[in-house]
Amino acid sequence: MFECPVPEPVSDRIQMAHGGGGRLMNELIRSVFLSAFGCPSGGVQNDAAVLEVPPGRLAMTTDSFVVQPLEFPGGSIGSLAVHGTVNDLAMSGAEPLYLTAGFILEEGLPLEVLTRVAQDMAAAARAAGVRIVTGDTKVVERGKGDGIYINTAGVGIVRHGLEISPSSVRPGDSVLLSGDLGRHGMTIMSLRTGLSFGDGLESDSAPLHESVAAVIRAGIPVHCLRDVTRGG
Repeated sequence: MFECPVPEPVSDRIQMAHGGGGRLMNELIRSVFLSAFGCPSGGVQNDAAVLEVPPGRLAMTTDSFVVQPLEFPGGSIGSLAVHGTVNDLAMSGAEPLYLTAGFILEEGLPLEVLTRVAQDMAAAARAAGVRIVTGDTKVVERGKGDGIYINTAGVGIVRHGLEISPSSVRPGDSVLLSGDLGRHGMTIMSLRTGLSFGDGLESDSAPLHESVAAVIRAGIPVHCLRDVTRGG
């Protein structure tokens, strides 16, 4: 028996055709991603974003995010992707400027979940002062994904002369912690396993670049930075 390959015209869930480059994909980009992130190229959807880069050394990072559940107390995979990428740049003492966002979506994912994740990601980017300037969307068959995977790249500027890296660590260096450890991981674990660790436990995922910049402005000779607030 033959089946019609034409996708459903109206659906509240991700279909394979949403990743096929046709009408449904364009509708998804307009209704979910451009609605959340805007169009940084003056309204023109091009294959690449052309960006202004201020003077300084360029820092660049890439990361991928897989977490279940997709939404959790204190954030979502969307805000986690922004914070994780921003913080990777911050660990080199860089000022984050631009992010990219590639979405791998599983067939059957509710559009309302994707919309909330995209809006959460956009809000996190605005709060961190960075712009999501380009992205990509692909769809995998039902059962071959985990709802949403997000791959990012981040670009930032290093405006100081410090060499912040593990190779700069020296005997006698002080170790400073900006907060407790493991809060995000415990939040995710409690949701996955049904364990309770008391009221009010939520992810501490947050951008750290402003805290890092304040330390550098204070003239503290920073040798190495590590972001251990993410996990899951």
